[in-house]
Amino acid sequence: MDRDSHENSRPQIPQDGGFDIVGSIATNVDDGFTMAAVGDILYARPVVKGHYPGLTDVLRIFDGADVTFGNLETNILEVQSKGYPEADFGGAFCISDPELGPDLKAMGFDMLSRANNHTLDWGVEGMRETSRILDKNGIVHAGAGENLAQAGAARFLETPRGRVALVSFATTFAAMARAGGPAGEAPGRPGLNPLRLTKRIVVPPTMLENLRQVREVLPGYNPAGKDPSQVVLDGVIFKAGDKVGYSFEPNSFDIADIQRNLRRGKQMSDFCIVTNHEHEPGVWSQEPSDYEQSFARKLIDAGADAYIVHGPHQLRGIEIYKGRPIFFSLGNFFCQDLRTPLGADAYAIYGMDPRVDTDAE
Repeated sequence: MDRDSHENSRPQIPQDGGFDIVGSIATNVDDGFTMAAVGDILYARPVVKGHYPGLTDVLRIFDGADVTFGNLETNILEVQSKGYPEADFGGAFCISDPELGPDLKAMGFDMLSRANNHTLDWGVEGMRETSRILDKNGIVHAGAGENLAQAGAARFLETPRGRVALVSFATTFAAMARAGGPAGEAPGRPGLNPLRLTKRIVVPPTMLENLRQVREVLPGYNPAGKDPSQVVLDGVIFKAGDKVGYSFEPNSFDIADIQRNLRRGKQMSDFCIVTNHEHEPGVWSQEPSDYEQSFARKLIDAGADAYIVHGPHQLRGIEIYKGRPIFFSLGNFFCQDLRTPLGADAYAIYGMDPRVDTDAE
């Protein structure tokens, strides 16, 4: 791309404070720009100097990319001095040696997403120490911060072929990990950038009627104001449909916040990556959630140059929409399960005793 045309094609911000959607979808990097992207990075110890057959060939691909992205699904810290294992954690305590900072840099990672179900496995201190180590090693990261505004903000990387933005959020996360904004004298809450989903179970109409009858005989039932199209039992929402399964509806407040951060990221960059950590409808599924394709397309329409999903630990489909890639799951890059130390809650899940059993066991 000619440098003059590159400068002239930058998105224009209208005087009324709105955003030019036509301009927002322009990709302004120079010709030859390349993005390398991987899914979940779950590893505990440095690997660059270790014995990992095939890793060298992968890193050669990274060497030719202008930006290399991955989802950091672990906390990097010295566990003896920072934080503690949380009771509400992401299914396993994902913690890693401080040397992962230099190791990630040596592999070539430039940008990492941080919003996922392991962001606060080791508490706020673990989140902060991970940020400190990534900053120290010059790795741009997004998705976690001291409040919702910081967690949701786009972060930027300068490259010779253009400026790259990253916006990171998660639909799968521990409830206590969600960042919050301030309200009056109450400060904001540290954590991750969320996209909350309302989950409904789709059942045949006859089954929904049976569930309605169960609800009506339970103590305390009050029919006033009930939505006739669904049945709620102990917090679980059921609705009728032709295809049995799970249905998800994104939270409108979270969508608006994500779209604003996307617009800001695109306005201030030449190439904007948006990324979501999503297990839904379940890690067993090779198909994305029912809302995901239309939602992904809306993000591209709003200015994202690439939309990357990670989380279910397997590959899902790829779509090219308006010339831009949508990756519905990139699977794992590294998944080392042997970690130490573990919190007592992890032992309790498997019915084991930390006084008798080892972390590996």
